[in-house]
This record gives sequence, structure tokens and C-alpha cells, in this order.
Amino acid sequence: MEQKRFLFVVSTGADEPKKAFTPFYYAAASASMGYDTSMFFLAEGPSLLKKGVADELRTTEGGEPLKKVVDMAVKNGAKLLCCSTSAKVIWKMADGDLPEGAEYAGAVTLIEMAADPHTAVFYF
Repeated sequence: MEQKRFLFVVSTGADEPKKAFTPFYYAAASASMGYDTSMFFLAEGPSLLKKGVADELRTTEGGEPLKKVVDMAVKNGAKLLCCSTSAKVIWKMADGDLPEGAEYAGAVTLIEMAADPHTAVFYF
């Protein structure tokens, strides 16, 4: 039996910091349990990956920065995939704007991942 995979699709952006933290926590948990875990950022989502945003974004004044949960998800093995069209066209991101370990991907990648019957898809 093939191992279950989890795909967290993130369309929430930096303008909603209280929602921004949740998908990283879930992905960190999934990856820590040994599941193949990916996060795909599209629409508003790439704004969370833009250089410097995770260092500054907090859910509450004086709260921990988003970077803490981003790092936790990556450390636990979650893969970060960023929609190249959303990032480059909407957010004007350059190749060096993604955090270490993240990479650009396209619509075909997301569709293929979501179509896999062994993959559970969560949408944030």
C-alpha cells in the first residue's frame, strides 16, 4: 500500500496574519509524523514567502514571527512550492525572493499532485 501524502494549498496571504500561521503548523505536524508533505502557495499565498515578510509577520503584537513556523515546517520535511505565475506576476518576486528550500512550480504540478488518489488536499 502506498503511503498517504498531504498537500496544503495556501491562498491566504500576509494581509491575514491570523490565518497565515495555521497551514504551516499543520504541515509541520504532518511532516513530523513521517508523511510526504508539500505546501503549494498561490494567489495571496506567495506574499508569505516573500523575503523579509515571515520575519515581520505576527498574529498578535509581541507574538512569535511567522518565520518560526515556516522554519519548523521545513525542518520537519515539508516541501514549499510557490506558484511561479502568482509570485512573479502578482507579487513581482524575483528568483532570490523565496526562502531557502522553497522552489517555484506551476499549475501542472499542483494539478498532478492534487489528482493523485493517495494525496489528501487541505485548502487554506
